[in-house]
Amino acid sequence: MGYKSVSALTGWLLVAYSLGLVVATPPLAYFAERYWSRQTPLVLSLLLLIGSQVMFMEAPIYAVMVIARVIQGVSSAVVWVVSFSLLCDTVPESHLGRQLGIVMSGLTLGFLVSPPLGGVLDEKMGYRAPFILGMCVCVVDLVGRLLLIEKDQARKWETPPPEQQVEDGVERPQSIPPQRSRSQLSVLKVISRLMRSKRAFIAFFNTFIYGITFTLNEPTLPLRLQDVYGFASLKVGIIYLAAVVPSLFSTPIAGWISDKIGVELVTFCSLLLSAPWWVVMAIRGPLALLIASLALADFFLAAVVTPLTADLAAVAREIDGIGYAHVFGAFNFCYAVASSIGPLIGGQIYSHVRNGWTVLMGLSAGMMVLAAFASAYGAGERPLLGRIFGEKAQPKPDEEKSGTPRALSGEMTQTSQPAAIELQNEGTALTSEPVRSKE
Repeated sequence: MGYKSVSALTGWLLVAYSLGLVVATPPLAYFAERYWSRQTPLVLSLLLLIGSQVMFMEAPIYAVMVIARVIQGVSSAVVWVVSFSLLCDTVPESHLGRQLGIVMSGLTLGFLVSPPLGGVLDEKMGYRAPFILGMCVCVVDLVGRLLLIEKDQARKWETPPPEQQVEDGVERPQSIPPQRSRSQLSVLKVISRLMRSKRAFIAFFNTFIYGITFTLNEPTLPLRLQDVYGFASLKVGIIYLAAVVPSLFSTPIAGWISDKIGVELVTFCSLLLSAPWWVVMAIRGPLALLIASLALADFFLAAVVTPLTADLAAVAREIDGIGYAHVFGAFNFCYAVASSIGPLIGGQIYSHVRNGWTVLMGLSAGMMVLAAFASAYGAGERPLLGRIFGEKAQPKPDEEKSGTPRALSGEMTQTSQPAAIELQNEGTALTSEPVRSKE
């Protein structure tokens, strides 16, 4: 298009995307939880995404490209917030970690396939080819979203009894996500309640650390490979491919383990085991060492996303008035802000600090250790440090007020499931026959 300083202008296109993501997330989370429609915003987001691709493909000037990227950011905000909320509405709590892991591996697979595919299409079929393929994929996605049956509609055809599952030789009903009331809280009240939860605060803090670390190396790793090994774009892409493939497996594995033993240990170990490999990457050694350390660092870093999102889903179930769209909106907001800051920090340090690559790797390792100890302090229902010092599990916010566990107010959980509830005319009598849990 005849512009100069292409790399700088491309950087601002990345910022424009993040800006759309940040601006759209808070109101989207509020309206998605208040009006509780999942299908409508998902369909609109696909239409926006198709329109933004047409704008970007045919943009006559740079300003139109910027607007298209902002619209893409808005569409992405819908995907992150509403899709995760839809998943949590539908999946039983006992299987949530595993399903979140599958979703995150799908995201990784998209990042893995699209850059080389886009490069081949651009080279063989021209500039418009990647955009046309992207629009075709969006149309397929749009058909799927139009066929979506939301949970409140599906209840009309629900037939009792629920599916039985056997644990420890005892049959119990499959845990079905309970019907949730629509939130009437304002955005400020939502933020206030979330910030009073140690579990939510630590999850958002670690999301922010993850976002910065993940994006810190986006502008710097290609430069490092070029400076040290003389690689051009094709070889850089192959190395990215080798590094990302292991993370396809880490997210579902982390989700499966989280369902079995809880998120506390998975979060802590994933962060702590990622730290040393960033230090190894600072060594100017054989290429194989760099690739192996990058793959292991990304493997453990990607694994932390599944327990983080599972923890946030648990927060939504625990805090009265807080919904899934609220917590995943906040998650999306934290990541969007971090992904805006990370490339700027990485680019500036690499360009203007002596031994900038070593400094960046040390910074990444340090942030991993900091996030690991933060998770030990506040991740999960019983944080690791609390277990070590013999602290009891913190009561959930609605239990503090009423003294009644959520499990006895109609929600089915793994550890407490009333077998019978009798409502009498003169009052309400609760009789329960607890089922022995795995724990």
